Amino acid sequence: MSSTRRLTSLIVLALALPAQGASALDPPYITPAHPMAGEAISVVVRGDACNLIEDGVVWPPPVTQQGSVITILFNGIREGDPEFCYYSSDAIAYPVGAYAAGSYTLQVNWRYGTFSGWVTETLGVIPFTVSAAPSQQPIEAPTLSIAGLGVLGLALLAVVLRDLRNRLA
Repeated sequence: MSSTRRLTSLIVLALALPAQGASALDPPYITPAHPMAGEAISVVVRGDACNLIEDGVVWPPPVTQQGSVITILFNGIREGDPEFCYYSSDAIAYPVGAYAAGSYTLQVNWRYGTFSGWVTETLGVIPFTVSAAPSQQPIEAPTLSIAGLGVLGLALLAVVLRDLRNRLA
């Protein structure tokens, strides 16, 4: 390879590297962080100025489960030209479901359209454990016995009679 050709290749490579999109999305996370059995779990995702993740209002993202692996697929838009990067970086929380006690993995994917078709990327893989719900033991609450109820009734009767005497006098 001649030195001119090598120099041309280096210049093309040096100019091409900064032209590629340098935006990175924040990793998704679940809420609540430590879910209990039967508790609704949501995934929180955040776009940035060049990447819009749709909130699921128009097209809800499909949630699939195979064994302990749960997958959610968001749709979005990726802008390659920094001049047109004007999207909001608000976080959105989307419900994934409620699960029984056990260990699970949530894979969060998003796809966006390009001229050559759809591109699907994994935003994150979140391992989490759903704890068993605490057993519902009866809670002892103070109550009145028959004797206590009688004393309360007599006290109320005494107050009412005293009030009537004061009004008649």
